[in-house]
This record gives sequence, C-alpha cells and structure tokens, in this order.
Amino acid sequence: MSKSKKNVIDPENIIKNYGADAVRLFILSDSPPEKDVQWSDQGMMASYKFLQKLWILHNKIKEKIENEFDESKESESLEKFTNQMINKITNNLEGFNYNVIIANIYETYNFINKIIEKKIDGKIIKKNYKKILILFSPAIPHFAAECLEDLKSKDEMKWPKADKNNCGI
Repeated sequence: MSKSKKNVIDPENIIKNYGADAVRLFILSDSPPEKDVQWSDQGMMASYKFLQKLWILHNKIKEKIENEFDESKESESLEKFTNQMINKITNNLEGFNYNVIIANIYETYNFINKIIEKKIDGKIIKKNYKKILILFSPAIPHFAAECLEDLKSKDEMKWPKADKNNCGI
C-alpha cells in the first residue's frame, strides 16, 4: 500500500467495521514485520470471525469454570500446554515474531476447544485461562482485557512464567 499509488486503506473505517483487535490480528498474522502487509478483505473477515469464535470459546470456559472435578489427565495436559505456550509466546515476542504469535493463538484456540468438552477442574481452567489471556494481550489487548474483566479478575496482571518442571522441555 502506498499513497502515491492511491491504494491506501482507511484504518478508521476498517476499525469501525471490524474493531481494533481484528485489524491488529490481521496485520500481525499476515507477514513478518519486515514485509509490507498485503491487504485482503477475506483475510480481514477471517480475523474478525476468529475473534467471534474466541468469544464463543470464552463463554464455554466461563460455564466450565463453575465445575469442580478431581485432578485429571486433561487438567495436567492443560497445565503442560499453558507452560509450553508461555515459553513459545515469550520467545516469539522477544524475537519480534508476531505472525508466529498469531499462529500460537490459533494453536491455543484449537487445543482448548478440544479439551473444554472433557472433565477438567474449574479452578485449573480459570488459573490457566488467565495466563493464556495475558499471553494474548500483546496481539489482541481489547479482547484479552474484556475476557479478564468478564471473569472478574482483579488480580495484578503480570506476565506469566513457565513452570519448567511442567512444560515438557
């Protein structure tokens, strides 16, 4: 995109139509920071729809948080996955690999969407989900903040640290 070629996209209209997080998600997912963004309406719409899917998953998680079960294989699996994501996203953030962070967000969505249907203790889900939302906050800050507020999470938000004993590294 360039002004001289008159192929500029007005960010105000796009943000008004899709929201700032969807625009940020699309721009970050499209390519590494050293390359120009190749604008696509389909890509923008896909980012918007993905955020809608994340919100649906958030509501499923809220319902699941009310459940209490004993420690299970799925709970351990969620703990391990969260610790792996802390390592991955922290390293990608430090390396300015924003497009890989977006891939990590999609990976997290797919994992949680599968595991949420199983018996997992609500406390374990909530603890790990809060960490995941903090990990998402550099890429989709408004979504992450809204979800944390919806969970009535008034804790001090600190970047999570991975438990090296529970991340399979």
